[in-house]
Amino acid sequence: MKCIVVDDERIAREGLNEFIKEFDFLESVGNYANAHLALNKLKKEPVDLIFLDIQMPVWNGVDFAETIKELGVMIIFTTAYPEFALKGYKVNAVDYLLKPIFFEDFKSAVYKAKKLYELMHEKESSSSPLLFKENGALHKIYPPHILYISALQNYIEIHQEDKGKLVIHQRLKNILKELPEGDFLQIHKSYIVNLKYFKSMKDSKMLIGNLELPIARSRKAYVLSYIKDYFNK
Repeated sequence: MKCIVVDDERIAREGLNEFIKEFDFLESVGNYANAHLALNKLKKEPVDLIFLDIQMPVWNGVDFAETIKELGVMIIFTTAYPEFALKGYKVNAVDYLLKPIFFEDFKSAVYKAKKLYELMHEKESSSSPLLFKENGALHKIYPPHILYISALQNYIEIHQEDKGKLVIHQRLKNILKELPEGDFLQIHKSYIVNLKYFKSMKDSKMLIGNLELPIARSRKAYVLSYIKDYFNK
């Protein structure tokens, strides 16, 4: 896993890098004294894990983590202030290490990140990716990462679990043919949802992840029947 350390204290950065060297599945690709420098790194190269301090000048770690949430980077917070733990977990941190950081605690945190990393990649490898060409670039998307797809005239927006959205020139009915059967359901002329992220259904609304989407009146009975069968497999 490629990782970076972000901490305004040089000694803290050096100490974490000494720990990182002890694990063959970790590769340190950068050390940064502030979040702005780290963000520049993320714009140039994907990173799997960040060891992130919270109390830093100008831009604190929690706000930085919130900003990069859609990139899907795992975060282990490193801080001397236990009162920030709750805020850290609200941005889905893998773990929260209190300074001074002991090796056994660090080991426990990185193995937790390793397990999560393997689960994510197992999820990807179990599904064939979809390939889309847009604006001269080729995009690869794994169906399990898709939350929902929305139609916008001759375009569709593919909303992903942790990587934002991709807008491509295609019709909703065509993309439906490319998706694996079972998990994906068209609930409206403008929406296809991934039922793995289904939370609830009430009246003519469905909650997918944290977003409420409309269900077409003409499809409501079919959608309800499909969901019952889906979750009673």
